[in-house]
Amino acid sequence: PLPGALADFTGRETERAALAAALCAPAAGVALAVVTGPPGFGKTTLAAQVARDVRGHVDQVLFLDLRGVDPDPVTPDAAVRRVADALGVVDLPPDPHAAADHVRGLLAGRRVLLVLDNAAGEEQVRPLLPPEGGSAVLVTSRRTLAGLDATHRVALDRLTPADSVALLARMLGAGADGAGDLARLAELCADVPLALRIAGHRLATRSGWSVAGLVRRMASDDRRLDALAAGDLRVKAAFTSSYEQLGPGAQRLFRRLALVDAPDTGAGLAAVLVGETLWRTEDLLDELTDLSLVQHHRGDRFQLHDLLRLFARYELDLQEDPATVAAVRASADDWLLATTVRAGRRFEPDFADDPDRDAAATAGPVLDLGGPEGAGAWLRAESGSWLAALRRAATAGDHRRVVDVAEALHWFSDLWSRWGHWPEVFDLSADAATRLGDDRLVATHEGYRAWAQLECRGDAGRAAAAADRALAAARRAGDRAQEGWALSYGSWIAGRVGDLVTAEASARAAVACQLASGDREAAPQALLALASAQSRLGRYEDAVATIREAVALLEDPATRPRAQVAAFTSASAHDYLANALAGAQRWAEARDAATTALGIAADLGVPRTAAASHHVRGRAHAALGDPVAAVADLEAALALRREIGDTVRADLVAEDLERVRRTRASGDEEPSTSTGVVTEADASR
Repeated sequence: PLPGALADFTGRETERAALAAALCAPAAGVALAVVTGPPGFGKTTLAAQVARDVRGHVDQVLFLDLRGVDPDPVTPDAAVRRVADALGVVDLPPDPHAAADHVRGLLAGRRVLLVLDNAAGEEQVRPLLPPEGGSAVLVTSRRTLAGLDATHRVALDRLTPADSVALLARMLGAGADGAGDLARLAELCADVPLALRIAGHRLATRSGWSVAGLVRRMASDDRRLDALAAGDLRVKAAFTSSYEQLGPGAQRLFRRLALVDAPDTGAGLAAVLVGETLWRTEDLLDELTDLSLVQHHRGDRFQLHDLLRLFARYELDLQEDPATVAAVRASADDWLLATTVRAGRRFEPDFADDPDRDAAATAGPVLDLGGPEGAGAWLRAESGSWLAALRRAATAGDHRRVVDVAEALHWFSDLWSRWGHWPEVFDLSADAATRLGDDRLVATHEGYRAWAQLECRGDAGRAAAAADRALAAARRAGDRAQEGWALSYGSWIAGRVGDLVTAEASARAAVACQLASGDREAAPQALLALASAQSRLGRYEDAVATIREAVALLEDPATRPRAQVAAFTSASAHDYLANALAGAQRWAEARDAATTALGIAADLGVPRTAAASHHVRGRAHAALGDPVAAVADLEAALALRREIGDTVRADLVAEDLERVRRTRASGDEEPSTSTGVVTEADASR
């Protein structure tokens, strides 16, 4: 018989409907649906519910547990003979192949739904697949069963948080506590159906317990798996049955994945954890994925859900001594930080001169990062892991390494300024530079701290203090280039708080320092700081001339090879130029400059610059009498501003957009637009 129906079955509406449709749809061959997923995700429960849903469309429903995670699963021949018994076959041929052919023929001539639960592999299922006819087969398994030619596949994920809370509420009935406690309990259960059901059973059978009390018990990671047990239902037992099916290498990798600090990981870090080659590790990850112990996500990322991570940690502590675990952690941190340096340096001005000068220093797999695009993708994907490694290096007093990592990342940080952890990165590096007692390093990293405080936290006070420390250290060291950078940061900060006189004076001093030092990356930045102050003072023509000087310097052949920096600064420069031209009412030139900025920003993937350029081009289109183009640009700018969470500038865009729309509706030929300068005014790097 089918497993007992659950009156409180909750969620899975989409999967349930899709499976029912697939099993009832007429096809030339047999309708075969496969449901896979990790232990405890409710595969059997869903399959039984779907079987009940479609019972009226078939003559007979047969349910067979293939016991795929038992030490001795049901053999293919035994499965065939049990189905034959259920079909009423009295005399079945003794030869397994003949018996399978006979049963498949019977299934082809009838309308049967055959539910094969908990399959160990394809070999258990194939003898029971009729070649044609009205029967349908629904298979569940922890394995992916990739060899089956299924007409429909469902890879079960966890329940949604809302469905998890709803399931708990239905199980507990009128006695359920507040929604907040239920939501926290669902979170601690990782939205895993088996864990939720166990938690609900424990509460329902203990009248003196409250949801808040169970939450307190489960809040400790060390106690959570043991707390998720009710009678013969145990989350740990479900996980163990899958873990024991792994080979020794896959078991070692699974338990060491508990050391990953981020929600997911790539194959490179996994290879370091397990001490294998990248190719061997990919095979081990395939083994874990096939058994649904890790989930494979886009971009070749692998994830353990929270309860499986706790189980992995349990097995790690059980089977490996603390010294071994510490050594594995240290190797992983070394590799993460070395690879972070390699990736970050892809964005340095002289990257093209020696693209892999750091590869020899990387212990472990040397990933093929490619160019900046691939390096940036890796830095983003592994940010949770390398940041945790950087924190541990700082705590351990490895100041030189902290400084080196931050130095390698500072150009990249401009391209990913939305990441919320740059203030921490550059706080760590500035503090490390101070402890090293090197004024040049202090000047450099206090400057980075100033940028991060201003751009990522909007804290002008802390930014100014850092810029002051950078300036003092640069002057102690006699480093004109770093003095110029510190003055540039000071100019941006002064402009941000409205002190435009100081902003202009600091920017002029910065330009002088950078031109004297010959720093071809810094001089254009200082010129843009000066232009920003000039524009905000209403001296638009001066600003235009200053920006053109910066553009000329960027386009100089001596600067061009340093394309990673030049391209980013060029996008900013053309955006600033567009806004200065708009302030001067030179709308056609402003439109063209904004178009140039957009082209460069699109290649770099810099949404802030793209948003600013769409905004000024929209204003230019409006002033030039093209409201249709203006609306398109302003809508694009508004979407980008909202995407990056810039509510202040989003409001400015929305005001201009509403103004243009009103003008279109009224039929005026020349819609008015704001004339205020809306450049980013960011402290560029």
